[in-house]
Parts: sequence; C-alpha cells; structure tokens
Amino acid sequence: MTTLVRDWIVEWAAARPAVEAVVDPHARWTYAELEAVTRRMASALHAQGIGPSARIATLLGDGAAAVAVVHGVRRLGAILVPLSRRAAPAELAFQLAAAGATVLIHDPERADLARAAVVGGPTVPWLEVDRLLAGAQEDPDASVVRDEVDLDAAATIMFTSGTTGLPKGAVLSHGCHAASADAWAAVLGPRPSDRWLACLPLFHVAGLAMVIRASRWGVPLEVHDRFDPDAVDRALDGGVSHLSMVGVQLERLLEIRAGRPVPATLRAVLLGGGPIPPALVARALEHGLPVVPTYGLTETASGVTALPADMAARHPGSAGRALPGVELRVDRDGWPTGDGAIDDVGEIVVRGPMVFAGYADQPDATTAVLREGWFHTGDVGRLDAEGYLTVLDRRDDLFVSGGENVYPAEIEAVLVAHPAVADAAVVGSPDPRWGAVPVAAIVVRPDAQVDDRILASHCRSRLAPFKVPVAFHRLAALPRTPAGKLLRGEVRALLPDGSR
Repeated sequence: MTTLVRDWIVEWAAARPAVEAVVDPHARWTYAELEAVTRRMASALHAQGIGPSARIATLLGDGAAAVAVVHGVRRLGAILVPLSRRAAPAELAFQLAAAGATVLIHDPERADLARAAVVGGPTVPWLEVDRLLAGAQEDPDASVVRDEVDLDAAATIMFTSGTTGLPKGAVLSHGCHAASADAWAAVLGPRPSDRWLACLPLFHVAGLAMVIRASRWGVPLEVHDRFDPDAVDRALDGGVSHLSMVGVQLERLLEIRAGRPVPATLRAVLLGGGPIPPALVARALEHGLPVVPTYGLTETASGVTALPADMAARHPGSAGRALPGVELRVDRDGWPTGDGAIDDVGEIVVRGPMVFAGYADQPDATTAVLREGWFHTGDVGRLDAEGYLTVLDRRDDLFVSGGENVYPAEIEAVLVAHPAVADAAVVGSPDPRWGAVPVAAIVVRPDAQVDDRILASHCRSRLAPFKVPVAFHRLAALPRTPAGKLLRGEVRALLPDGSR
C-alpha cells in the first residue's frame, strides 16, 4: 500500500505562485518558476534514459541549481544520493559503487572531481547540471513528471561513516523527510513571513532538511554557497527568520555582530553538528540570538530534539526534549535507564516516522542498529525526569571538526594501508578554530622509515582534507586489550600534552 500526497512544490506553485521560493547570488525563483524548473529537469533526466527508482548521485555546490535537483529528482520518482564535494576521488568512487548510482550530476566547478571519481570507480555517466537546467535534452513526454509524492518510497541515500571506517548509505523515505519537517513545524510554528537561510552544505542532512522545510512550509529559502560570517550577518539584517549552524560558525557570527541588536525577524538559530558548549549558548543568548540546541543524526533526517531559546538558560548543556512524534529513551545494556539520576547514562535510542529504513544493501549493518523500530544510535547520553536529553559523547570514538563528523577508524584504515605503517590510532585534539583536529599515533614497521610529509600526502590522496592528521607521533606499540581492542584513552595519555 502506498501513501500518495500532492507534491509540495506543485501545491505552492498553485497557491502562492508569486512568492519567492529560492534565492542565491545568481538566481531568484518564485514557486511558479521553481515548479517549472523542476518539471523541466525531471523531464530532461528522463530523456537521458533515467527513470523512476534510479539512484542519482550529485556533486554540486550550494545554490538554486542544487535545490532544483533535489526537487527534480523527487518529481521523477528517483532517489537522490548527495555526495560531499569535500571528499577525495577514492571516497567518491566507493560511495558511487556502494549506492549503486545510475548517473552522477555535477556542476562545472566540480567536473574534474566528478571525472576522477568515475574513472576510479564504477562506470556511470556524468551530466552537467547547467544542461539539465536549460532543458537542452527535454523529453517531449511530460507525463513522466510526477505531481504526487509516494511517502513510502525511498527519497535519499545519505552517507554516514561508522566505526568500521567504511561509509554506509542511510536510506530515507519521502515520509521520513516530511515527518521531520512537520515535527519541526510543530516546534517552530511557521509563518508566511518566514525566510530560511541555508549556510550549511546541502549534501549534509542538516542542509537538505532546510530545503525540505522551506518547500513544505511554502517560504523563501536563501542559499549561500559557503559559510561567510559577513554574508550571514547581512542576511540576518535582511530579514532571515531561521537558520542552522554548528558551534564554530556561531562563534564567528558572534564576533562579527559585536553586540549589535538582533533583528526582530530572527526567530530561531538551530545549533547542532556536535557537542555545544553551554558557555557558547549563554553568550549567544546574552547577545539576543534565539539559539535552539538540537540533537540529530543522518539516520533521523536531521534533528530529533530541540531546546527552545527561552529554556536554554535553565537547562545548560542539554539538547532539549524530543520533537512531536519522536520517542526517545536511554538504554543501559538493552534496558531503559531510570529517572535521570546522575549515573543513569546509556545509549540514546530513537523511534518515530523520521527514522531511516536501513543502510543501502547492508542488511547486517541495518539489523545491528534497527531493532523493533528503535534506532540504536551508539551515542551516549542521559535523559532527566522532565525528558531533557544531555548528550555525553558522540558515536563511539567520533569527534567533530568544524561541524564535520570525523571517525578515527576511517583514517586509521588509510594509515595502515601505507607499507611503512604497522599500526595506527587517531584521536581528536582540541583546536580553538575547528573544535578538534585529527592527530595520529603510528607504529612504524621494523626497518622502515617514513616522514610526516609522505604520510600526510598519502592521506590527502584518499581522504577529505579535514580528515588528514595534523601531526604524526611514533610509538613503539599501541595499547590494546587481550582481544585486540584499541585502548584509545591510553593512546591519548601517551601523546604530547598539546595533542591530547
């Protein structure tokens, strides 16, 4: 049984055709124009032999074109696979293969990166987004374009790393994305005068969620191609009502605003992407910024908790309470903990209509985290008697660098692939600008020699820049349990003070 609803772009094009839908430095489309662009794009894709259920990978900068692709792929009935433009070709090649991508859409700026990913991976055609926007290959059979959305159908495959170091593609349905947007609507209370600002990458679930929310609510979305604190500052003064940020971005915005009053049009600044220092929240509130700490994951189509700005001062360090429709608990050894006592710490588990369907073509990985409808996040937290969640640690050994999730095991796998490296461990080292940066401890093979520049070059050829260790420390051996499990805390103790 399928659940069909009217496509939200089609709805708003009929109800509010002249209202701005998407704005970037190069384009300004109303909802009527966005509907026409997405119809043309879906038709053009079909003319290229791409049909419903195809897995369409994208390698795009942020802007109106990327937004059009999101909606155009949905109107074709295909599945969107957003790829990080910060990834290395080898990473992209792996993800193209893992997702079973049918085609790769890229923009002119990333043509070389797209070519390198395809050459190093599966043979898939690549298409330039400008040609699709122009409708150069438009299909005369416009009936292929859908005006309805099947909420049960897969909408996106979004990659998230795991403790094995291998990325996994989380499959999210249209229903997941819609449920997330609707849950946030219940908290934020959309108004016709709202205006969302997207200054996070659209290939991240937080960025994509902003596209979905704005289009579900029928309000304008202003898209920045990168985070520029001066541009964000101007956007706030220009009437932006909502935006999402990570902690390091908020720090820079506070420096730019320098105590100037916050416009009354700004209603919420959603904070996520990793641990949020209570002092930063307090500082933002003092400056009048309506910060809303959140907690969420790729597998939950964005945030599942929120701490409204008027409650943030009373619950320092908390990520808030579950959104409407979200069930949240903290388990210890598979059983719910008690009423929030200080020692009631366990794994955060989530259930609700926004929880993903599983990992693409990875049934074992799916079974490991989805049990009886509950998603076992692997994150550690505490839930108090009022339902406020405090996140104590991110997944296993994950750390966050500049808003990007970094999984040490992925970097370690690359390091031990070097012929001179026998063993490796990576930890996050505190950094005033990025929050944390990767630092490596390595064991060099007997009779081998390798300098830091070669190791860094080896990593850069296989990893995104933010994953490349900033330092390499040689140890005689890494501390491990008798079963071989790395004792990461003891590794930290062996590193120089500046790297801990």
